[in-house]
Amino acid sequence: MGFYFTLFILILVVTLSRVAWKPALIFEYPYFMAGVFAVFILPQAYSLMLFPGGVRASSVEDVLLMTCLCLGAGILGYQAPIYSRGFQFLTRPLDPGRLFHFGVGMILVGTLSYLMIPTEETRFASLGGLTGIVVIYLFFVGLAPAGFAVCLLLFRQKPSLIRGLAVALGTVIPGVAIYAGRREAAVVFGLTLALTRYFTTGKPLPRLAVFGALLFAMLAIPATGAYRGLVQEGKADQVTKLDLFNIFNTFVKQESVLELRNAAAIIESAQLSHHHNWGAAYWNQMVFRFVPAQIVGMNVKNGLMMGGGSVQQIYRGDQRLKFEISPGSTNTGMADSFEEFGWLGCLFFFFLAMVYRTVWTAALHSQALFAQLFYIMICSSGMRTVTHQTVDFFPGMVYQLIFLSIGFWYSAVPQPKVQPARGRYVARPMGRGRRP
Repeated sequence: MGFYFTLFILILVVTLSRVAWKPALIFEYPYFMAGVFAVFILPQAYSLMLFPGGVRASSVEDVLLMTCLCLGAGILGYQAPIYSRGFQFLTRPLDPGRLFHFGVGMILVGTLSYLMIPTEETRFASLGGLTGIVVIYLFFVGLAPAGFAVCLLLFRQKPSLIRGLAVALGTVIPGVAIYAGRREAAVVFGLTLALTRYFTTGKPLPRLAVFGALLFAMLAIPATGAYRGLVQEGKADQVTKLDLFNIFNTFVKQESVLELRNAAAIIESAQLSHHHNWGAAYWNQMVFRFVPAQIVGMNVKNGLMMGGGSVQQIYRGDQRLKFEISPGSTNTGMADSFEEFGWLGCLFFFFLAMVYRTVWTAALHSQALFAQLFYIMICSSGMRTVTHQTVDFFPGMVYQLIFLSIGFWYSAVPQPKVQPARGRYVARPMGRGRRP
């Protein structure tokens, strides 16, 4: 157990030490993901070794090994060649004026959809999660962060009053989500600010800002529940009194609800049952996210799922286990990738790294607005593959790709095909007459 925990720390130290040497690397997949593993998984791994709870010591060892395999696979996969056809598509130039119209449209649709939610009765499905027309509204609310990224990127490229007003309007939905304690919204907002700055100026974040943000995130995550409680009780003025160090120390050194403990239990259950889904959950999640039961009916929707069950049933308990996943906690990507493919589930992160490298390399081209926006918006999906589950990635990526492709179609201008050069591109400022 201690060996795999030490190996995990060693991989993190080696990877993040490169960020200390070159801070711009934090935007690239293996380094960004190492940061996620460090702030979210590392404290839980230490606490899990102290308090295994309802899982066996061997299962704790297994989940630590799977963690090392997933992180290592992501690092190795980033060394694979880029996908040249995808590169050519991602680097086609767009008309900034038309793209701005599309970005404003996404902000307006997302904001109006959010305003419609309180007028509808909120209902929950029997297996958990929202159901009814509110799900459709929430589907379109997700357009607002993408619209904000579009307008902010164009504003940084060429500031103007109208673009500034659009950026201000675009902060409403992310601001509301951050105030409510939504961690993912805060990460997306912060990455949007940082990446748009990098794509337009080529300036990376200072080292102190990078590692300060990682440290703050590590301390703040255990305090999220307390923060949300204060906000819901109307005591937001007391948020500054939260002792992050004390909350973190209690979280680590006392038995707490741990997503990594959930992962250990799921891995243990899969090993005891000798059963794997072999990718069925990835298909089921796509059906769950994109097939509206309000239109086709719940029977049809469930009939499209493999295995005849809902993807919400993410944990099939074994009779030999006395463990229940706490409501509101997640599985982690180590668990559901193992549940799908066993130890080979770590290869999901290998192929994911290949996707991110292709998009990132394209995004460093000064005119590749589409690639830059696409990269910004799928960063949160990559984060969820660690903190939540890997089956969330494809629906999140497809969601962004659908709507950004509409903007691409509306804004595209003719361009000769761009062939990827050997090696990596160097980011250069946009809108200053410079070309790669």
